[in-house]
Amino acid sequence: MQKKSFAFLPITSFMMALTTFVSQNRGAKEYERARKGAHFGLVCSVSLAETIGLLIALFATPLMRLFVDDPQVIQYGVERAHYATILFFLLAYSHGVSAVLRGVGKSVVPMVVMLVCWCLVRVTLLTMLNMLFHNILFVYLIYPFTWSLSSIVFFLYYRKINWQE
Repeated sequence: MQKKSFAFLPITSFMMALTTFVSQNRGAKEYERARKGAHFGLVCSVSLAETIGLLIALFATPLMRLFVDDPQVIQYGVERAHYATILFFLLAYSHGVSAVLRGVGKSVVPMVVMLVCWCLVRVTLLTMLNMLFHNILFVYLIYPFTWSLSSIVFFLYYRKINWQE
């Protein structure tokens, strides 16, 4: 069971709306409205993703049993849920700021941040840690780690956006 999909669909919907809202309001020179709308959209998306993540973490075992009967697979799924889903707000934040940045015309920044954090760092760490330790715990932890890393980078960059440029 891919737990990310439960939270990812609402996050994706917010992202498409955020990009459109921010870009249209910037085009209309409604910079303050674009900024406030971006903030509201980020808060809503992060809140919704975290609520879904907490519900998945709370009901991980019965949710896993909907899809599989193997106790070992259920155990792995529940473990992953407990490590990753409680940090879904980081996933939503990274996607949200990416959407806002695309809306303000800075689409290269989210592409580079995601490629570096979610591809280069994640794959490198997974490869190295697997060779050294061969423990699935690192797979569970690397995803929230790279979400955290991208969220920090996006937070720092987001604070510097010039809404009128």
